[in-house]
Amino acid sequence: MDEYTYIEILIEDQSGGILVEQIMDKYVMDRENITYKIHSFKGIGKIPLKVNKMSQIKTKRLLTDLPRYLKGMDSSLRNMPGKKAIFVVLDSDDEDCAKIKRDLVQMYQKLEIVIQVFFCIAIEEMEAWLLGDNEALIKAYPMAKRQLLQKYVQDSIIGTWEYLADIVYKGGLQTLIRNASSYYEIGLFKCECARNIGKLLDIRKNASPSFHYFIGKLDSFCEGEQNKRSS
Repeated sequence: MDEYTYIEILIEDQSGGILVEQIMDKYVMDRENITYKIHSFKGIGKIPLKVNKMSQIKTKRLLTDLPRYLKGMDSSLRNMPGKKAIFVVLDSDDEDCAKIKRDLVQMYQKLEIVIQVFFCIAIEEMEAWLLGDNEALIKAYPMAKRQLLQKYVQDSIIGTWEYLADIVYKGGLQTLIRNASSYYEIGLFKCECARNIGKLLDIRKNASPSFHYFIGKLDSFCEGEQNKRSS
């Protein structure tokens, strides 16, 4: 009998939460005894300067609230039987991915918690994971601009969600911006893409390197030995 495995996943926004839920549903489909829970935030925020002296006010920003969540989850999960881990999934935007990872690991070390934490960074944005599966994207949006899709360089820093909008939205990005009365409506578009393309993704045939990193960390945790450190 496989060991019970429990995963908490923290994600910076709603569309990312929708996408990762689609991915996780596929990932656990043929695996027994794996349970997961997703927490979606309302933006990225910043890592607090003093992670052990956290404000009691929740900001709903991933990095701002992250030390509090990690400490709380560590306390609640450490006595749970089986294997447990936390996955933190965020966009790099136009920041240096190596520096983001370094800062996150330093924060984890300062917290002195027991639970294993994996930091998975989508480069530049999680829409790169949708652009990593051309077949799924075209199946979800048959009228997509295929020539523009073929020009996309995986995980490139080009304004990824805007590039996706140019490919799948009728009239492209500028039409979406004109039609959207607020950023909330742009958020709805991102959620729609995450849902429509995400449900069709082949999680073993995605061309995005940062997507492969996420799946690889899931595999190493779920299939390998647990070691108590951040990754």
